[in-house]
Amino acid sequence: MSNLNSFIAALGPIPAVSDPSETSYYSNDLFFWEGHKTASCVVKPRTAAEVATIVRAAQAHGMAIYSRGGGMSYTNGYGPDRENAAIIDMTGLNRVIEVDPVSRYIAVDCGCTWAQVVQALAPHGLVADFAPPLSGSHSTVGGALSQNVPGGMQGVLGLEVVRADGDIVKTGAWAVARNGKPFTRNYGPDLTGLFLGDNGTLGIKTAAAFHVKRKAPHMTYASFAYETYEDMAATMVELSPYDFIARRTGLDPHESQTIAKVSFKDAVAAVAKVAGAENSLTGSMKAMAEMAKSGLNFMDGVKWSMHLKVESHSERAAEDGMAIVKPICARRGREFPPILPRAREAVGFSIRKFLGKDGERWVATSAIFPIARAVEVARATEKFFRDNKADMDRHGVVHSYISNYGPQYFLTEPCFFWQDELTELHFRALPPEDADAFRKLTGKSGIRDYVQALRFRLRDMLFEMGAVHVQIGGFYRFRESLDASTLKLVEDLKDLLDPTGLLNPGKLDRVRGPRA
Repeated sequence: MSNLNSFIAALGPIPAVSDPSETSYYSNDLFFWEGHKTASCVVKPRTAAEVATIVRAAQAHGMAIYSRGGGMSYTNGYGPDRENAAIIDMTGLNRVIEVDPVSRYIAVDCGCTWAQVVQALAPHGLVADFAPPLSGSHSTVGGALSQNVPGGMQGVLGLEVVRADGDIVKTGAWAVARNGKPFTRNYGPDLTGLFLGDNGTLGIKTAAAFHVKRKAPHMTYASFAYETYEDMAATMVELSPYDFIARRTGLDPHESQTIAKVSFKDAVAAVAKVAGAENSLTGSMKAMAEMAKSGLNFMDGVKWSMHLKVESHSERAAEDGMAIVKPICARRGREFPPILPRAREAVGFSIRKFLGKDGERWVATSAIFPIARAVEVARATEKFFRDNKADMDRHGVVHSYISNYGPQYFLTEPCFFWQDELTELHFRALPPEDADAFRKLTGKSGIRDYVQALRFRLRDMLFEMGAVHVQIGGFYRFRESLDASTLKLVEDLKDLLDPTGLLNPGKLDRVRGPRA
């Protein structure tokens, strides 16, 4: 019996797939990678106990294990780097374990999507104290916790994790032997934090608990247009002390002109309809109704744009907060009706953003800096694109930015768009009409090599500036970025928790290479 057949036999009734078309689908993410391998099989557990069985079987057969959630990685977060590897499809672990509206937590399996979390909390009037990704209709809880979310991990109260030896452990108050419940993270050393942002290299997260809060009953929105990235970044610095701003998104000229026509098309139409029906109520609604007459072109002429949401317990409190914000935004920009942030609220999640309007391939490169450096970062990234404009134009590569900020950080996320053949990962996630329309797309010769090289140059420029990142995967230069003592600590943890090096090897920028 071959090693693969022996491994599958050891799994018992746990479903495993070795068909090449399926293993290829599960082994690829949204980008493309040199040295990429296809998994020998894909295993589909439904419980933490089954994950533990898989891990023990893998150890016995020398099989590397890569854990995959919704598959929305674009930094090689789960692609195998060797032949003898299995991918665990975590989406079968999708139970909502418990909602406690009094102690204010929700516990779910890590294969749940963020849309499931929202749906489970909605009847209670609650939301998670966590910033889920826009792709939350497909992205899973475990994927986001492994890859990290900027400014959003403090709401995680506890984890259930399968260790490399197959033991199942819990963290925080959830680990208490007598009726443990995940109501607080702080009980002894913060073991929860150990497994956050680890890219699955220290353990396989099978369940997670989040702090939840009452959904704010009142929200107000604002949108502002700016002439330059510097102006928008400087405004973000000035807004950073105001923690009551619940959502803060900055868009470049390309994104400002396309996002309403791609990710939020249906939601924009719905918001415009509401605005038209209510235009006798407020000046803001009247202005939105006027803009609605231009359909999805309501942001024509807008270059850089920033979109804000303030929420609070009362309409007056929300409006008072926005009254503080607006004069700051208006110093460098001009206000226009906030159709887009209203649409963002209405749509919740959108997977369509991972392609351009006409099916162009997409990839992002994110970097996080102290908020005080926002203007410096804006200048440097704009210079990068000016320096590369001629070559990008010749290859037909377009760039855009999404920017965000919190009280301490500034995130810049330049994205590339280019014409290319799509993959089965795209087709299975797209609406059927888009999948059919885009199946015949092709790319110019050499376009992938160019985009790869350009993206690596951008990564390296951000590295030299001292950036940190989420979604480290196998892309960002994590090892090089750390001082020697801290890197040794991370490697020591990996040695302790995964001594055979079989959990997601090659990730976290090869925090430790495979054992000989």
